[in-house]
Amino acid sequence: MADIHGANNEVLGVSADSPFSLSKWAEQEGYSFTLLSDFGKETIAAYGVMYPDLIGLKGVPMRSAFIVDRAGNIAHQEILDDAKQLPDIDALVERMKTMS
Repeated sequence: MADIHGANNEVLGVSADSPFSLSKWAEQEGYSFTLLSDFGKETIAAYGVMYPDLIGLKGVPMRSAFIVDRAGNIAHQEILDDAKQLPDIDALVERMKTMS
């Protein structure tokens, strides 16, 4: 996180969980970045990262990460089909460093 913030970047997490769940999770995990609730799933739909069906669950977001540049354009994205995988955080951090 120090590398990211030092490069004049900001990290935001977006989840379909409720604001109350996210607040508790951030506290439990000690996260120092902002978690935003997309409980209505508008952002997930707009970014095209919603599973049509995930083992019978509807509207579940895919594991994904986006880097949005200062102009508001998507500069990098990683969208995973496998919900058990996580985006490559090290690669995302390196990409952010090159943009600063």
